[in-house]
Amino acid sequence: MEGGQTKEDQKPKLLGRQEIFWNQTLAPDEIDRLFEPKVFTNWKRYDQDGEKLVKILDEEHDGTLKDNLIIKGNNLIALHSINKLYGGKVKLIYIDPPYNTGNDGFGYNDSFNHSTWLTFMKNRLEVAKELLRDDGLIVVHIDDNEQAYLKVLMDNIMGRDHFVGDLIRKTKSTTNDANTGFNIQHENTLIYAKNKSQILLVGKKKTFENYKNPDDDPNGPWASDNPSARSGDYYFPIRNPFTGKIDYPPENSHWRFSENRLQHFITSGRVKFRKSHKKNQRGFIYKRYKKEIKSKYNLLGSLETANNEYMNQVATKEKNMLFGKVDFAYPKPEAFSSLIINATTKPGDIVLDFFLGSGTTAAVAHKMGRKYIGIEQMDYVEDIAVKRLKKVIQGEQGGVSKSLDWKGGGSFIYCLLSTVNLQKILKATKGKFLMPMIQWQMPFGKN
Repeated sequence: MEGGQTKEDQKPKLLGRQEIFWNQTLAPDEIDRLFEPKVFTNWKRYDQDGEKLVKILDEEHDGTLKDNLIIKGNNLIALHSINKLYGGKVKLIYIDPPYNTGNDGFGYNDSFNHSTWLTFMKNRLEVAKELLRDDGLIVVHIDDNEQAYLKVLMDNIMGRDHFVGDLIRKTKSTTNDANTGFNIQHENTLIYAKNKSQILLVGKKKTFENYKNPDDDPNGPWASDNPSARSGDYYFPIRNPFTGKIDYPPENSHWRFSENRLQHFITSGRVKFRKSHKKNQRGFIYKRYKKEIKSKYNLLGSLETANNEYMNQVATKEKNMLFGKVDFAYPKPEAFSSLIINATTKPGDIVLDFFLGSGTTAAVAHKMGRKYIGIEQMDYVEDIAVKRLKKVIQGEQGGVSKSLDWKGGGSFIYCLLSTVNLQKILKATKGKFLMPMIQWQMPFGKN
């Protein structure tokens, strides 16, 4: 159940075996002990004034921490340890797990045996589901190597009817795979809802710069819209009273409205005829009024993710601007994280990322006014993710900062999952186990 996440965990000289996977049926006592709440230590708070030791943890009215939280430690153990406090309270779980590709440039153990990888993911996704609110969602990045298998696994855990969609992200221009001749330029983003009836995803915010009112229409600003449609029953000529020319629907199309409705639009001023028009330009304008738009946001869809701002090279530039050419492979661009967080959450909602990596999710959530929990066991968490969040607090202007008008501020708490009682669990024999300590190694209370 531990599932050795680092490459070092695979080395026999360290552990004498390649993976720890205790069976729930054969070793239920060990599993129960492993998942009991553990001790978190070395609490530090970071804000614009720097680093401070934490003596008291402030609570929200629901018992969760007021502060954002970054935990260094095994994510499976940490998830079970925070479940009592955060169970049923997380709006979005957004993760980028190891893809199981065998790529040696990745810090995690990214060359699991296939069945081992599925067990590794299953254990974490099952407890992750318990953390979700009733209107919560879980979003998982993956590539073609395990996408189909992960989809079946998540269908089983979340429920097949809870699948929302697969958001495709263009990652690169080419893979240069001369061996097969197949050019893979994308990754997948699987989205599941705990309750699909309680969610409504939104895409990018619409722009209304093209809505104007040059003719002082009493209905307000408008933009010219396409009056034709691919399907329909209305096919008739429209004669321009100024020029005498006739317009028909485009080839293989029909009008979106009937002749009677057209006459109503002409009378009301919704259809405005041109006194002269250029070649390939219709002799009339069909107005779409700004006041009739029901949502300020576009639908969330895969086609918009072909935008170059979501590509890996953008994320690499963002990383280099923050840290220089630090050795960290495959960060995600802030724009794509912003798209996901905006689509699924509102300010104040809790976002959880238990494969924190370089901290993109936490950084974007911080800038967007969401609360967040980040979990990362790799040693680089302090040199990369924590350092990045400290820069965010100071107002760094990379990624989506300018588009969000980010000026800095806020805080987060950083703590460690104690390895002392974890080691006791791993070494304990039945009948000699020392019960773990309480969840937090300090009292909750108000400042």
